[in-house]
Amino acid sequence: MIMKLIKFTILFLCLSVTYAFSQVHVKGSRFFDIAAGTVDGIDHNLKNDNSGFWVSLGTGRYNKFENSWRWNLDYLQKTYVFSPDGLNTGTIPVRHYSVQFGHGFKLIKSKRRVFYLNAIPQLLAGYESVNNNVSVAGNYHINNKNKFLIGGMVGIEIEIEHFTIQAKQRWLPKSSTKIFHTQLGIGYRFNR
Repeated sequence: MIMKLIKFTILFLCLSVTYAFSQVHVKGSRFFDIAAGTVDGIDHNLKNDNSGFWVSLGTGRYNKFENSWRWNLDYLQKTYVFSPDGLNTGTIPVRHYSVQFGHGFKLIKSKRRVFYLNAIPQLLAGYESVNNNVSVAGNYHINNKNKFLIGGMVGIEIEIEHFTIQAKQRWLPKSSTKIFHTQLGIGYRFNR
């Protein structure tokens, strides 16, 4: 078991060194992202009201002026607590599955290309699932419906080496639960 752990650690370090010396923001090069974070706050207890999280996989290609075109697949989940009679409480999970396309604009960069501040506007299309597509929660009927969504997202991204810190505002005008969502998160970027 220890030998497997040592071999895995050596392999991970070799891959990390390879990625550490790769060029970033060079025209025509590609990148892959994995990111996760919170939605509308920092509460991760899925039994509390308004708690939520998101996960994203993305890819993109750098173009001239060190900007990039980007694609993302996102999963977002929030929990809403309801208590119609004041005594019995229940939770309603709301899930968003979405595809995003947009552009990353370089705002600031360091001389050695280890720090970037990027602005990211994106278009979004997806699906909203309310209470796992069940219209009854306990003894109560849910009026919110599952539906297809369109909207957009605007974000700021701080890129340090291969790590990213992200703050995004998601706008979903057709959502049956909430139109705006604030997303905060961290990620890792593989440059190729």
